[in-house]
Amino acid sequence: MSESYWEPTGRPGDFGPLGPWTLEQTDYLGCTDTAVRCLPVVLRGRVIGYLWASETEDAASYVGRAGTGAVGFDAGGPWHRRLREARDAGFSAWEALQLWIGEPEDSRAGAIPADAETLVLPNSQAARGLASHADSYDHRR
Repeated sequence: MSESYWEPTGRPGDFGPLGPWTLEQTDYLGCTDTAVRCLPVVLRGRVIGYLWASETEDAASYVGRAGTGAVGFDAGGPWHRRLREARDAGFSAWEALQLWIGEPEDSRAGAIPADAETLVLPNSQAARGLASHADSYDHRR
Protein backbone atom coordinates (compact mmCIF):
# COMPACT_ATOMS: atom_id res chain seq x y z
CA MET A 1 0.00 0.00 0.00
CA SER A 2 1.42 3.38 -1.05
CA GLU A 3 1.35 6.21 1.48
CA SER A 4 0.86 9.81 0.39
CA TYR A 5 2.76 12.52 2.22
CA TRP A 6 1.97 16.20 2.08
CA GLU A 7 5.03 18.31 1.31
CA PRO A 8 4.86 22.12 1.53
CA THR A 9 6.03 24.00 -1.52
CA GLY A 10 6.45 27.33 0.24
CA ARG A 11 3.52 28.98 -1.55
CA PRO A 12 1.01 31.01 0.46
CA GLY A 13 -1.67 28.76 1.86
CA ASP A 14 0.51 25.65 1.92
CA PHE A 15 0.69 25.66 5.68
CA GLY A 16 -3.04 25.78 6.30
CA PRO A 17 -4.84 28.18 8.60
CA LEU A 18 -2.75 29.74 11.32
CA GLY A 19 -5.79 29.55 13.63
CA PRO A 20 -4.48 30.61 17.02
CA TRP A 21 -2.12 33.17 15.49
CA THR A 22 -4.65 34.94 13.29
CA LEU A 23 -5.96 38.10 14.93
CA GLU A 24 -9.14 39.96 14.13
CA GLN A 25 -8.57 43.34 12.49
CA THR A 26 -9.39 45.99 15.09
CA ASP A 27 -8.02 49.08 13.36
CA TYR A 28 -8.48 50.70 9.99
CA LEU A 29 -5.76 49.72 7.54
CA GLY A 30 -2.68 51.94 7.84
CA CYS A 31 -2.06 52.26 4.11
CA THR A 32 -3.95 52.18 0.84
CA ASP A 33 -3.26 52.63 -2.86
CA THR A 34 -6.64 54.29 -3.39
CA ALA A 35 -7.33 58.01 -3.16
CA VAL A 36 -7.51 59.47 0.35
CA ARG A 37 -8.91 62.63 1.86
CA CYS A 38 -6.56 64.38 4.23
CA LEU A 39 -7.31 66.93 6.97
CA PRO A 40 -4.89 68.98 9.08
CA VAL A 41 -4.64 68.52 12.84
CA VAL A 42 -3.96 71.84 14.56
CA LEU A 43 -2.69 72.48 18.10
CA ARG A 44 -2.42 76.05 19.43
CA GLY A 45 -2.67 77.43 15.89
CA ARG A 46 0.01 75.18 14.31
CA VAL A 47 -0.47 72.16 12.04
CA ILE A 48 1.06 69.23 13.93
CA GLY A 49 -0.12 66.37 11.71
CA TYR A 50 -2.75 65.02 9.37
CA LEU A 51 -5.61 62.58 9.51
CA TRP A 52 -6.32 60.78 6.27
CA ALA A 53 -8.94 58.28 5.20
CA SER A 54 -10.08 56.41 2.15
CA GLU A 55 -13.69 56.82 1.07
CA THR A 56 -13.70 53.41 -0.62
CA GLU A 57 -11.56 51.23 1.68
CA ASP A 58 -11.33 50.52 5.39
CA ALA A 59 -8.15 52.61 5.70
CA ALA A 60 -7.39 55.65 7.88
CA SER A 61 -4.59 56.92 10.06
CA TYR A 62 -2.81 59.88 11.63
CA VAL A 63 0.64 61.04 10.58
CA GLY A 64 2.69 63.57 12.53
CA ARG A 65 4.06 66.54 10.64
CA ALA A 66 7.79 66.97 10.12
CA GLY A 67 9.37 69.55 12.37
CA THR A 68 6.87 69.17 15.21
CA GLY A 69 8.96 66.67 17.19
CA ALA A 70 7.36 65.04 20.19
CA VAL A 71 4.21 67.20 19.92
CA GLY A 72 3.29 65.82 16.49
CA PHE A 73 4.27 62.29 17.49
CA ASP A 74 2.41 62.34 20.82
CA ALA A 75 -0.82 63.45 19.15
CA GLY A 76 -0.86 60.11 17.33
CA GLY A 77 -1.87 58.12 20.43
CA PRO A 78 -5.19 59.88 21.00
CA TRP A 79 -6.00 59.95 17.27
CA HIS A 80 -5.34 56.23 16.81
CA ARG A 81 -7.49 55.51 19.87
CA ARG A 82 -10.31 57.67 18.44
CA LEU A 83 -10.06 55.88 15.10
CA ARG A 84 -10.24 52.48 16.79
CA GLU A 85 -13.31 53.56 18.78
CA ALA A 86 -14.99 54.83 15.60
CA ARG A 87 -14.29 51.56 13.80
CA ASP A 88 -15.64 49.59 16.75
CA ALA A 89 -18.80 51.73 16.55
CA GLY A 90 -19.23 50.77 12.88
CA PHE A 91 -18.15 53.99 11.16
CA SER A 92 -16.44 53.84 7.78
CA ALA A 93 -12.95 55.31 7.67
CA TRP A 94 -14.12 58.55 6.04
CA GLU A 95 -17.07 58.88 8.43
CA ALA A 96 -14.64 58.49 11.34
CA LEU A 97 -12.57 61.48 10.27
CA GLN A 98 -15.65 63.64 9.85
CA LEU A 99 -16.66 62.97 13.47
CA TRP A 100 -14.00 65.39 14.77
CA ILE A 101 -14.22 68.27 12.30
CA GLY A 102 -14.89 71.41 14.31
CA GLU A 103 -14.69 69.70 17.71
CA PRO A 104 -12.90 71.53 20.57
CA GLU A 105 -9.12 71.31 20.69
CA ASP A 106 -7.63 68.56 22.86
CA SER A 107 -4.51 69.64 24.79
CA ARG A 108 -2.53 66.70 23.42
CA ALA A 109 -4.24 65.67 20.16
CA GLY A 110 -5.17 69.09 18.82
CA ALA A 111 -8.23 69.50 16.61
CA ILE A 112 -9.46 69.59 13.05
CA PRO A 113 -10.69 73.14 12.43
CA ALA A 114 -14.26 73.53 11.19
CA ASP A 115 -12.94 75.44 8.15
CA ALA A 116 -10.15 72.95 7.36
CA GLU A 117 -9.46 72.38 3.68
CA THR A 118 -9.84 68.73 2.68
CA LEU A 119 -7.02 67.66 0.40
CA VAL A 120 -7.58 64.78 -2.01
CA LEU A 121 -4.39 62.77 -2.43
CA PRO A 122 -3.68 59.74 -4.64
CA ASN A 123 -2.90 57.35 -1.75
CA SER A 124 -1.77 57.11 1.87
CA GLN A 125 1.89 57.43 0.88
CA ALA A 126 1.10 60.89 -0.49
CA ALA A 127 -0.34 61.83 2.93
CA ARG A 128 2.92 60.77 4.57
CA GLY A 129 4.77 62.79 1.93
CA LEU A 130 2.67 65.85 2.73
CA ALA A 131 3.51 65.48 6.42
CA SER A 132 7.21 65.23 5.66
CA HIS A 133 7.19 68.71 4.05
CA ALA A 134 6.62 71.04 6.98
CA ASP A 135 5.23 74.00 5.02
CA SER A 136 3.03 72.29 2.40
CA TYR A 137 -0.36 72.84 4.04
CA ASP A 138 0.29 76.30 5.48
CA HIS A 139 0.89 77.72 2.00
CA ARG A 140 -2.54 76.45 0.88
CA ARG A 141 -4.44 78.16 3.67
